Amino acid sequence: MLRTALVSLVIGVTLTGCTTSRADAPSVPSGSVASEDRAQALWADRTAYVGDNSKVIALVGDAGFGPAGSYSLSLWTTRPPYAVTITVTDPAKPLDATDLTGPATLLLGTVTNLDAVHVTGPGRTFTLTAREATATLGHDVKTLGTDRAALSDYVRSLDD
Repeated sequence: MLRTALVSLVIGVTLTGCTTSRADAPSVPSGSVASEDRAQALWADRTAYVGDNSKVIALVGDAGFGPAGSYSLSLWTTRPPYAVTITVTDPAKPLDATDLTGPATLLLGTVTNLDAVHVTGPGRTFTLTAREATATLGHDVKTLGTDRAALSDYVRSLDD
């Protein structure tokens, strides 16, 4: 138990140092080709565990958090509810003008055991749980990580 908590702490501290700058941030182009590329990247990076830090880091970018600005990540992997906290340190535009629901839903759908996504930054705190995303979608958010067509459809809906 102590070893698991220590590993989780080390991962959390290590990831807190991971940031991306606007120049490094992936852009999310619009259009059907771009939607398919984005859906393919999300599909390739999906993972069963929030503790798979390299996959989660990739999914945060794939989901569209990169254009929000520079950020750091913290993962809660010790015990449920499992969560990702994205701390935006230098937003590209005001966070209160950014809809974070789509990227958070994509992250919740492509990480099987992820229960919540938290985003914090200057002037804003945002949280979306898997239960809330499921209610909004009208079907289990986790199907985005198990049904490629559902994932592609949802990504297309975000780009429309």
